[in-house]
Amino acid sequence: MRTDVSRPMPSQDLRVLVIPPSYFAHNRTVGGGERFALEYARALAKRLPTTLALFDRTANRQTLGDLVIRTLPIRHFRQRWAFPLTRESWRALREFDLVHSFVFPTPLTDLLLLAARWRRQLFVLTDVGGGGPCWSTYLGKVHPRLDLNRLAHGLALLSRHSARFFADWRQPQTILYGGVNLDEFGAGDPEGYALFVGRLLPHKGVLPLIQALDPHTPLRVVGHPYDPAYFRQLQQAAAGKNVRFFTDADDAELRRQYAGANVVLQPTLPAADPAADKSELLGLVTLEAMSSGKPVIVTRTASLPELVLEGETGFVVAPGDPVALRQRVEAFLADPALSQRMGMAARRHVEQRFSWDQVVARGLELYQQLRRRPGAPPQPG
Repeated sequence: MRTDVSRPMPSQDLRVLVIPPSYFAHNRTVGGGERFALEYARALAKRLPTTLALFDRTANRQTLGDLVIRTLPIRHFRQRWAFPLTRESWRALREFDLVHSFVFPTPLTDLLLLAARWRRQLFVLTDVGGGGPCWSTYLGKVHPRLDLNRLAHGLALLSRHSARFFADWRQPQTILYGGVNLDEFGAGDPEGYALFVGRLLPHKGVLPLIQALDPHTPLRVVGHPYDPAYFRQLQQAAAGKNVRFFTDADDAELRRQYAGANVVLQPTLPAADPAADKSELLGLVTLEAMSSGKPVIVTRTASLPELVLEGETGFVVAPGDPVALRQRVEAFLADPALSQRMGMAARRHVEQRFSWDQVVARGLELYQQLRRRPGAPPQPG
């Protein structure tokens, strides 16, 4: 059973622990999944007592608005099969009524899930990608139904595409989609360029995009070059074309680039096996672009078509169709009024469907559904 609810829910006396994808406090990698978990936790903290958990050798506690960010102590960083929690951390984990983990499979999630079942805590999973070897992966190879993650009480997934990977799981499910902090993105007048934002990796479709465009078409590429050899290919393809690379843009620069664009592109390529494609569980760039009042062009890949109202907020093109891609880009560059009109519709679409308050409302509806189920853990208080 799935729910897809955007109406607000009243606050409940439910203490929630959020586990982000990168949960070690030291040398922490902060990417899209980490941002999603943090912003979800921040929005949830306005409605419920919420703590985001990190782990390190020493304990720490800080606050970010209503959100508590708590570092729980561990004995060491080796975690091949068992996560090394201390007695202090075990005691701290008893304080929560619901654990919401944004990463699996991992040794930590296996441990917390089993502990939650024993303590009668609710446990919810969200797949933002990632994970690694642990008991769940080993048992799942023996038989899929032995995967320990199937013991979770509910699944809060990022998109209908993401939900396809869990079609045979029996827990209640909801589609969260993604949220955007609307006050961080403002529309600007089109300045006559197309914009790509994302990691500079082959599956993101940057090379076919550069190859598809006319030499005089202004394109700005914002992203970090994780693969030096691939970046050299991009530079070679861009030689003689009107392409500018921004490889170290901070958040302020990113917002400036969004604000001046006529159109934003997310031309991700499908995986060799589309049924196993987890490259775009949620198209965050598309949401940010529409929040900035910009129309978008995306490929028919993974979750991306779910986010776009075809012909109203942007266009969906087939991957591997350079002619269609080029024609759509040139239409927006040639007609700034079209860009502004569709960009305004894109902003309204985000306001109506993809604010963090709406995302959290969907999560809260799932939490309440789980609490009402027969055999659910007792309600707090």
